[in-house]
Amino acid sequence: MADKSTPSRISRLFPKSLWSHRFTVAWIGCFVTILLFDLLWSTITSYRGLSYVTTYLYGALLALLMAAPALCRRGRWLLAVIMLIADGLAISNLMYGRTYFYPIPPASYMLAGNVAEFGDAIVHSMRWFDILFPVITIVTLWLMGNRKQSERKCWQAYAATTGVAALLCGMCAIFYGAPLTHIEDLKSNCYHRTTPVVAYTLPMSILSDILESNVPVTDEEKAAALAWVDRHNTENRQSVTMPLADGLVQRDSVTPRRMVVIIVESLEAWPIGKSIEGKEITPYLNRLMADTTRVLYAPQVMTQVGPGRSIDGQLLMTAGMMPMRDYVYSMRFPDHTYPHLLQSFKAKYPDAQAYLLSGDRATTWNQGAVEQSFGFDRMQFRDSWDNSESFGHPRNPSDGSLLRQIVARMEDGDIAPAGEPSFVEVITYSSHFPFVIPEEHRRISLSENYYGHMADYVTAINYTDYAIGEFITYLLNRPDGDETMIVVVGDHDGLVSERYPIRDSSPELAELVDLDLYVPMIVFNSPVTGRIGYPIGQLDVYTTVLDLASLTSSARFTGMGASAVRSGFTPYSPEAPDLTPISSTIIRADLLK
Repeated sequence: MADKSTPSRISRLFPKSLWSHRFTVAWIGCFVTILLFDLLWSTITSYRGLSYVTTYLYGALLALLMAAPALCRRGRWLLAVIMLIADGLAISNLMYGRTYFYPIPPASYMLAGNVAEFGDAIVHSMRWFDILFPVITIVTLWLMGNRKQSERKCWQAYAATTGVAALLCGMCAIFYGAPLTHIEDLKSNCYHRTTPVVAYTLPMSILSDILESNVPVTDEEKAAALAWVDRHNTENRQSVTMPLADGLVQRDSVTPRRMVVIIVESLEAWPIGKSIEGKEITPYLNRLMADTTRVLYAPQVMTQVGPGRSIDGQLLMTAGMMPMRDYVYSMRFPDHTYPHLLQSFKAKYPDAQAYLLSGDRATTWNQGAVEQSFGFDRMQFRDSWDNSESFGHPRNPSDGSLLRQIVARMEDGDIAPAGEPSFVEVITYSSHFPFVIPEEHRRISLSENYYGHMADYVTAINYTDYAIGEFITYLLNRPDGDETMIVVVGDHDGLVSERYPIRDSSPELAELVDLDLYVPMIVFNSPVTGRIGYPIGQLDVYTTVLDLASLTSSARFTGMGASAVRSGFTPYSPEAPDLTPISSTIIRADLLK
C-alpha cells in the first residue's frame, strides 16, 4: 500500500503550487481565447478544423505558453500584453477572413498604409461578438487579482507539464504527419485549406507560411516550371487553329487596333440581365449587350484570387498567372518580370501607347511599382484626377467622375488619341465593400429589407453599371470605335461571406444570387461572338483575350490558362491540377525575365 504522504505521479505533474488560483485562471483565460477564435473562424469557413485532436492539444499547449507570466510575482501586466496581442491577432484575422476566407498573409502584417485605405470596409467587417476577446482578457486579469503565486518548484512543474503537452502534440504526427507537413497538405486540399489556423493554432499557421515563403527555389523546380511553360505555350498556339466552340460565331471584322480593359470592383455575374423588385440591376450593360452580333459573354468565370484580391485579379486576367498562396506578389516581388496583355499587343503594334487609369492610390497593393513592371507607359492614380466627387471611399473619385474625366482627356487627345493604336486599362472603385452610394447618386431604389449588404450591393452595382455604360457607349461611338475591343471583367466576388445567408433568406434571392463565386467577362466589338455556356477560370481570361485579338502567335507567354472560345477547351473544375506552385516558382525566381 502506497504511503499517503508520498506525492502521486499525477500530483507531481500537477502540483498545487502550479495549478493555484492564479495560474489556473490565466491558463483557462488563454485557452478560452484560443477556442473562441477557433469557433468564430469555423463559422465563416468550415467546421472541419474542430474535428482534429490537434485543435485542442495544440491549443492547450499554446495556452500554457501564453500563461507563463502568471508564474512571476508581477507577471499580470505582461500577461495582459500577451493576451491583448492575441486578441488583436484573432480579431484582425477574423475580419480579414470574413472578406477573404483566409488568414492574413505574414507579409501583410506590415502593410499599415494599405490597411488604412480600407477603413470603411474594416469597420463593416467587425461583429459585435468580437468584443468577447477583450472581455475575456479583462475578466481573466480581474479574477487573477493580486494573489501571490508560490514560486517554489513552480517552474520545474511548469516545464514538466509543458513538456508532456508538447510530447502529446508530437505524438499526433503518428496519425497526421509532421505538423508543418500536415499544414501544407491541408492547404493543398480545397476542402481543408482554411483549417490549419484551427487545427494547429494561428501562430503555427503563420510560422508555416513564413517558412514556406523563404524556401529557396531549386534548379530542378526552375527547370520543371520552364518546361511546363514551353509545353503550355505550344498547346495554346496549336489551340487557335481549332474550330470555335459550339454556339460561337467568327465575325468578319477588322482586327482590333485599340484594346480597352475595364476591371470593375466586386462585379459578380448574377446581376447582369437580372431584375429585383421589377427593376433592372444593370440596365446599361443589358442594353449594350442586346446587340449579340458584336458581343461575347462568359457569365461563369470562377474567381481564383488569393490574398491580394484585386491585384490578384489583375495578375490572373491581364497577366495569365496564378496568385501566390503565401505572399501578395506585388508587395514581395514588384520588380520582377510579369507578362501582360499590353506586351503582346505592343509586339503587334510597336508604336502603341499603354495607359493605366485608376482612381486609387499608387501605393495600394503597391500598384504603382507592379504596373510599371507590367509595362505601362503612363499610369494615372488618385492624385491625377479631380476628387471633388468622392464616395464609397473618402478620397477616391467616384466611378462616374473618374470615367467622365477619362472621356474628357480622350477627347482632348491626351489619352489614347483617335486613330492611334493604344492599350487602356481602367480600374473602378465605387462598388467596393461596404457599397456606399449617397442618396443623390443612387439610380435604383429598393423598398424591401434584405439580409446584410444585399440592397447596398445592388445599389452600388447599379450605379457602376451606369458609369461604365456611359463610358463604353462613348468608346463605341468614337470614329475609331469599330477598331476598339472592350473587355469588361469583375476583379473578384463581392458578397463573400454573406452569399449563403442571402440565398437562404428567401426563395427569390436563392434564384437571383449565384451559388458559386462567378464574375463576368463581357467583350464588346469582339471578333468572336456568342455566349460561353460553361465555367471558365479567371486564369483563362488572359489566354482567351489573346486569341480574340489574334495575339497568341506573337505572345512570348500565352498564359497558364486556355482559350475558352475553342472547341478543345476543358471547362473549369475545382478538381483540376493546382498551378499555384508553378506560378509561384516563376514569380519567385523571375523566370520570365
